[in-house]
Amino acid sequence: MISNFSSPSVSAGFSIALTCLGAAMLLLAATLPASAQSQAAADMFEKRCYSCHNIGGGDKKGPDLKGVTGRQRTAWLHEFIKSPAALNRKGDPAAADLFKKFAPEVMSDQDMTDEEITTLLTFIEDLSKKNEQFIPAGAKLSRPIAAGDSEAGLRLFTGKTALSGGGASCMACHNISGAGLLGGGTLGPDLTAANVKYRDPELISILQNPNFPTMNSVFATHPLNDEEIVQLFALFQNAKLANPAVPAPTAGPSIEPRFLLIGFAATVMAIACLNLLWRKRLRGVRLLIVRRRRQ
Repeated sequence: MISNFSSPSVSAGFSIALTCLGAAMLLLAATLPASAQSQAAADMFEKRCYSCHNIGGGDKKGPDLKGVTGRQRTAWLHEFIKSPAALNRKGDPAAADLFKKFAPEVMSDQDMTDEEITTLLTFIEDLSKKNEQFIPAGAKLSRPIAAGDSEAGLRLFTGKTALSGGGASCMACHNISGAGLLGGGTLGPDLTAANVKYRDPELISILQNPNFPTMNSVFATHPLNDEEIVQLFALFQNAKLANPAVPAPTAGPSIEPRFLLIGFAATVMAIACLNLLWRKRLRGVRLLIVRRRRQ
C-alpha cells in the first residue's frame, strides 16, 4: 500500500491535482475583486445616476448611456461628469447639444473621484458590450401594496402625515390630482402621471434615491423609509389608474390658472376692504375745512 501510494504515477497525479487546485484558487482570487468592483459600480450607478439615466432602456431626464464610452473620449466624459455646466460654458459643442436636447433639465456637478468615474465608465462599457440593460437591484418594494396604502400615501404627499426622516412633504414642490382645492407646488412637475413616464423600477428607485439636484439637497439626509416608499408608490399607481387621460409629467413646472383667478379675486377683495376701512379716515379734517371756509 505504501509503495503503491508513493509510486511515480500517483505522485504525478497529485502534482497535476495540486496544480489544478492552485489555478482554480488563483482564478477565484482574480474573479472576486472584479465581481465586487462590478457590484460597487452597479450600486453607484443606481444611487447617483439612475434617477436620470438608463443603460439600454432609452432616454429619461438625461440620455441613455449605453455605448457612451464609444461616442465620447474618456477625458471628455471625466470632465463632463465632474462639471457639465462648466464644460457647456466653455462652448463645447457636444455639451451644448446635450443641454439643448434635454432642456430645461441641467445635470448637477458630481462630486466623484477619477477612480470612481473610471469604475462607473467601465461598468457602462461592460453592459453595453454585452448588450444588457441595467436593472437596479434595490428597485423593489419592501412589501406588496395593500388596501389603504394609496390614502396613506396621499396624507404623506400633502403633509398631513409627517415624513419619518423629517423631509419636506411632496406637495411643497409637486402637485397631484386630488391634492386639495389649491393643489400643490409648481417648482417640480405634476406627478399625477408619474407612473406613465417612469417604469415601476425607475419610480421606486427615484423614491429610494432621489438624485435630482433639488430633491437630493432635501432628502440626502432625510430619506424616506420603506413603508413611506410603498405608500407613495401606491398613490402614484392609483393616480395613473384614476386619470388615464393625463399626459406624462413634463420636465418643467406648470402654471395653474386657478392661482391667477384666486390672486385677482383676493386683490379685489383687499382693495374693497381697505376702502371700507379708510373711507372715513379724513372725515373730521374735511368737515373742519368746510366749516372754516363758510365762516
